[in-house]
Amino acid sequence: MTTKKWGHNELAHDLAEHLRQNTARICWEDMQLGPAGTCRPDVYSIAHSYSKFCPVVYEVKVSVGDFRADVTAGKYTKYFSYAGGVVFAVPEGMLKKSDIPDGCGLMIRKETGWHTLKGPTMRQIDNLPRDAWMKLLMDGMTRQAERTQIKSRVINTYLSEQKLMKRHGSEIADLVCRAHRSKERLEQQVRDNDERLKNLRQESEEEMQRRRKRREESEERLTDAQQGLAKALGLDPNVPIYVLTRTLWEAMRRLTEDEEIKRLRGILSNLERTLNDGLKPLPGENAA
Repeated sequence: MTTKKWGHNELAHDLAEHLRQNTARICWEDMQLGPAGTCRPDVYSIAHSYSKFCPVVYEVKVSVGDFRADVTAGKYTKYFSYAGGVVFAVPEGMLKKSDIPDGCGLMIRKETGWHTLKGPTMRQIDNLPRDAWMKLLMDGMTRQAERTQIKSRVINTYLSEQKLMKRHGSEIADLVCRAHRSKERLEQQVRDNDERLKNLRQESEEEMQRRRKRREESEERLTDAQQGLAKALGLDPNVPIYVLTRTLWEAMRRLTEDEEIKRLRGILSNLERTLNDGLKPLPGENAA
C-alpha cells in the first residue's frame, strides 16, 4: 500500500482538526502571534480550561531537511515565550524520538490517525503578551467565522448531492459535488495566499523602514576626521552631520567676507596713493 504524501499545509490542517475533534483544546492554524516579525506557529492550541493555562505549539514538518535546519537554527526555542510546550508533528516514519530536541514532543500521522510518541516537557507560563491575545482574538474570530461558513456550505453541498442522486443518479451527483468541493478548496487557497501576501508585504515594509532608519543613523554619525573638524570649530564632536555642514558654510561665508574687505581696503589704499600723488607739485611749480 502506497503511503500518503502529505503537503505541509494539508498536514497542519489535519492535525488541527484532530485536536479540535478529539481533545478539549482551542486551535489556531498558521497564526502570527502579534505584529509582523513575531513567530508564526503551524498550529497553536490552548486547553479549554480556566484552571490550567498550558498553550502548546505544534511545529509541522514534512521533510527531514526542513526539520534539521530549524532545529540547528533553534527556531523552536522562540515559541517558549508563547507556549508551555513544543511538539513536532510529522508523517509516520520521518523522525524518531531520539531526533527530537530535549523537552520537545513528537506526534506522527499514521494511516489510522495521529499518535503521540513523545510528550513535551511542559514549562510554566502565566500569560501571553497583549499583542498575542489581540491577534488570537481578532484574526481567530474571523477564521472561526470562515470555518463555520465552510461547514455550512459542506452541509448544503451534501443536501444538494442527495437531491441530485434522486433526480439524476449517483454518477452525475458525484461529478457536481466534486466541482463544488474543488471550487471551495480553490477559494480557500486564494484567501490563504492573500493573507500570506499581506503579511509578507507588511514585513517587507517594516524591514525597509528599519534599514532606512539604520542608514539615516549611520549618515548622521561623524567620522573621526569630521569629529576633529567639529572640535576645531568649537562644536560637540557628536553633533549631527547637518550641524557640522551648516557651521562650515557659515565659516566659509565669514572668510569670504573677510577677503572682500581686504580687497576693498586694497582698492582704497591705491586710491589714496593716487590722490596723494596728484597733490604733489608738478615739475616747475616750486620755481614759480
